[in-house]
Amino acid sequence: MSEYETVSKALEKAAKYICTLKCGLCPLVAENSPCPQECGLETLPWQCWVAYFRAQSGKESGRH
Repeated sequence: MSEYETVSKALEKAAKYICTLKCGLCPLVAENSPCPQECGLETLPWQCWVAYFRAQSGKESGRH
């Protein structure tokens, strides 16, 4: 497994854990943060958390 796959799996697990702690709410509701990706009815809240973390990471590293 590559480092990217390992990090992606860890990010997914963290997102699912935080989503559970936030009672299944997406970042839009839990953090009052705009969605960093386009969501639909089939989008799971933990997927929004992954996108949220990736967007935050890009902001902190100076990439937008």
